[in-house]
Amino acid sequence: MADSEMTRGRGDEPIPKRLFAGYDSVLRGMLPASAVTGEHAQSDGGIASAHIQVCESLQELAQALDIDASLSVSYLKAASVTAKMEFVKKLNVTARSVTIVVHANHKVGTWSVKDVRLKDNVKAPTNDDEAADFVQYYGDSFISSVTMGGEYYAVYTFHTETREEQTSLATSLKGKGIAGGLTVEGDVQVKLSEILKQSTTAWTLQEEITGIAYPQLPPQDKLVQFALDFSKQKLDAAVPTDIKVQGHEGVPGFGRKFLKVVKNRRYFMDPEDGLLQSLARLTAVRNQIDWLKRIYDRYNYTGDAALIDFERAVLKDVKEINGQIADWGIDATTTFKPPALPSLAKGEPVLQYDAPQPPAWGGAEAGPWETMSPGEAIKNRVRIQALRLFGAEYLNRIEVDYTSDKRQWSEAHGANTGGAQPRLSLEDGRFPVRFEGRAQRFVDRLKVTISDGRVTEAGGNGGTPFGWSVPEGSFVLALAGRSGSVVDQLSIVYANLKAAKMVQPL
Repeated sequence: MADSEMTRGRGDEPIPKRLFAGYDSVLRGMLPASAVTGEHAQSDGGIASAHIQVCESLQELAQALDIDASLSVSYLKAASVTAKMEFVKKLNVTARSVTIVVHANHKVGTWSVKDVRLKDNVKAPTNDDEAADFVQYYGDSFISSVTMGGEYYAVYTFHTETREEQTSLATSLKGKGIAGGLTVEGDVQVKLSEILKQSTTAWTLQEEITGIAYPQLPPQDKLVQFALDFSKQKLDAAVPTDIKVQGHEGVPGFGRKFLKVVKNRRYFMDPEDGLLQSLARLTAVRNQIDWLKRIYDRYNYTGDAALIDFERAVLKDVKEINGQIADWGIDATTTFKPPALPSLAKGEPVLQYDAPQPPAWGGAEAGPWETMSPGEAIKNRVRIQALRLFGAEYLNRIEVDYTSDKRQWSEAHGANTGGAQPRLSLEDGRFPVRFEGRAQRFVDRLKVTISDGRVTEAGGNGGTPFGWSVPEGSFVLALAGRSGSVVDQLSIVYANLKAAKMVQPL
C-alpha cells in the first residue's frame, strides 16, 4: 500500500489519510484540513469483484464504476477527487452516448468513521460569516468512509445520434449478453469482440489501472480476462477507490447556523434538479458540439454557422453556472437565484448529411468489395490517406490506405501488381476531386486528381471514356467496386454535410 495515502491512527495502526478530511461538495473536492475526529472501524480486505455493464447515462456510468451517488456530479468542478472520478471527467460522454463498462475492483480494506466529534480546537459556526469561513477551510462535508485498493476500468463509448438509436443499441448490447457479472469462461470477451467488429456505430476505448505502481494495460482482445484476473495482481500502490462523505451539520453539537450551507448544497447537488445536473447536461451538449466540429474540420465543412451561435449560447450558460459555483467558494451562505439557462431549452445538435447514389464504371462479374456505409465513415472521421494504382492494359490493382479515429488500415483490390505507379499520399484536408478514365467489361484506365492538383494514373486505352467530378461541397469517403485478377468495377462513396438539426431530449 502506498505510504503517501496512509497515516497512523490513535493506536498507531495505519489508516487512510483522507479519513475525517474535509470535503467541498461543489468546488474543490477533497481538502487537506479536517474539522472532525473520532473513532474508526475497518472491514476486512481481500474482496474482489468484476462486472460488465451497459449504461445510457452519466448516472448509470458512475454507478457501474462504483462512484457514490452523492458524488456522481461533484467531479465536474471539484479540483481534487479520486483517480476514478478524474477518469470519468475525461470520457467526454454526450447525452446520447452508450457506454460498456468493464470494471474490476480489488479492495484492501474499508475504513469508516464512528463517534465523530469536532476537534478540540475547532468551534462550530455561530453566524453566516463563520459558516462561510468554516466551509472555505474545512468544506461543507467530511470524508466518512475510505476504501483502499486498486481497480481496472475500461470504458467503450458509442456515439449514437438520437434517443431511439441510443435505446436500440443499449437493448441490442444487453440482448447479446453484455451485462452482469463476468464469467470465468471469458465468453464475454468473444461476445464483446464480435460486437465491436460488427458495430456500425462510432466508438472509442479508454482504460486505466490504479493501485499498481507500474501498470501495463492489456491488449484490447484480452481485457475481459485481465479484469477477471485482476485480483491476482499485487497492489503495491493502493489508492482510495471509493469515498463517502457526510455533511458537517450531522456532527453532534454543530448547531443550526449551517442550514444555509445545507440548503445551498442541495441547490447545487440535488440529483433531480440541482444546478450541477444542469452543468452535466450542458457539458454533454458541449461534448456533442466538439464532436460535430471535429467532423466538420475533417471534411472542411464551414456551413453550420448556427452551431457556432448555439455553442456561444451554451458557453454563456456554463459561465452563469460557473459564476455561482465561484460565489459558493467565496461565501457558501449566499442566497442563490436559479439562472435561466436558455440554451438547455434548444435541445441537442444532431449530425446531418446526404449520401447520394455513388457513380460506378465497369462490369459486374467479380465479387464486390466490403465497404462501410457513408454514415459509419463520417461518424468515425474516415478519409483516404494514400492511393496507389497498378496497370498497363487494364487497371490491375488499387491499394488504398485509410485513417479514422479508431485505426489505420490498408485495402488492396485486384491481384496483378504489374505497372505499379508511385504511392500518392493525401495530407489531412486533401481529398480526391475528379475521376476519369476508360471502362467497359473491366476498368481499363483510371486517373485520379487530388484537391491540391496532383494526379495519379494507370491502365490501358480500351473501353469507353468516363469522367466525374466530386460535386461542390461533397467529399470522397471511400472507394468501392468489384475485382478479381484486375479491377472489374469502380464506385465512389461520397457525401456532403449539412447543418446540424436541433432535437429536443425526451
